[in-house]
Amino acid sequence: LTGVPREQRAFQYLLAHAIPGDPRHVLQTFDQWCYRCEHLSSVGPLKGRIVERLLYERAPLRVLELGAYCGYGTVLLAQGLPPGARLYAVEGDPRHAAVAEKVIRLAGFDE
Repeated sequence: LTGVPREQRAFQYLLAHAIPGDPRHVLQTFDQWCYRCEHLSSVGPLKGRIVERLLYERAPLRVLELGAYCGYGTVLLAQGLPPGARLYAVEGDPRHAAVAEKVIRLAGFDE
């Protein structure tokens, strides 16, 4: 469309519409982008509720995410972890990793 990768376009949409520091709103805004603008592979709200329930039930202290893509799953996991827990996210594509890092920071997670 514009020469800008769709992952970066999605991030620009988040910057314009999501409430910084509000992980739930960032995820909702991401879902809006995926439904209204362009599809991006992400966990989504239905599977997200399953993940949230598992995090609540298991309360893991360490989680490893392999393949962060745009950071949707990372934000979902981070918001559901108990205090003191650690999340390690790995993304092999440097372009996707750059977008994921910005999305994670926008959601209010910076470590």
